[in-house]
Amino acid sequence: MDYQWAMMGYSIHNQYWRNGYGVESVKAALPLFFSSLDFHRIELHICVDNEPSVRLAERAGFSFECKREAFSLENGKWMDFLIYYKNKEMNI
Repeated sequence: MDYQWAMMGYSIHNQYWRNGYGVESVKAALPLFFSSLDFHRIELHICVDNEPSVRLAERAGFSFECKREAFSLENGKWMDFLIYYKNKEMNI
C-alpha cells in the first residue's frame, strides 16, 4: 500500500545534545519510512524558536518548505512553525 506522507518527531535528552545522536537517529529512520512503510514524503514541523532542531533537519538533508504562522497552540499561545521535508527521491 502506498502512503502519501508522514510527520516525524524526535526528542533527545539534554545530557546527550551536541553528540550527533539526533541526526544519526533521523537518518537511520528514513529507510524505514521510505522503504518499509513506503511513504513518499516525510515532514518535520519545528517551532521557530528551536534552532537546534532546525540545524538537525538541515544536517539530515531535509529542505525548508515554508513558515506556518499561528500553526499550533502551545501553552495558551499560538506558535509559528517551520516545515521541513524530504521526499523519497531525495533520499536515493
